Amino acid sequence: MKMELNTIVRLSNDEKFIVLNELDYNNRKYYLTMGVIGDKEVDSTKVVILEELMDENGYFIEKVIDSDLLIELTKKFKEQI
Repeated sequence: MKMELNTIVRLSNDEKFIVLNELDYNNRKYYLTMGVIGDKEVDSTKVVILEELMDENGYFIEKVIDSDLLIELTKKFKEQI
């Protein structure tokens, strides 16, 4: 799954997020996202950073859960503002 800004993506667990920003960091792509309720209602309390990965089947995304990496990525996203 290639991700684009201002689009809604759905994870395998049916969670939906709108892609707000993109960041290249250490040769990887990360996306700042915000949760989506229903079809279009944004949940501003659910901000998640997703990482784009690739395997033999193509692109996929995963939530970033490493706390040190989250802190570093948050700083990088803030620098873009």
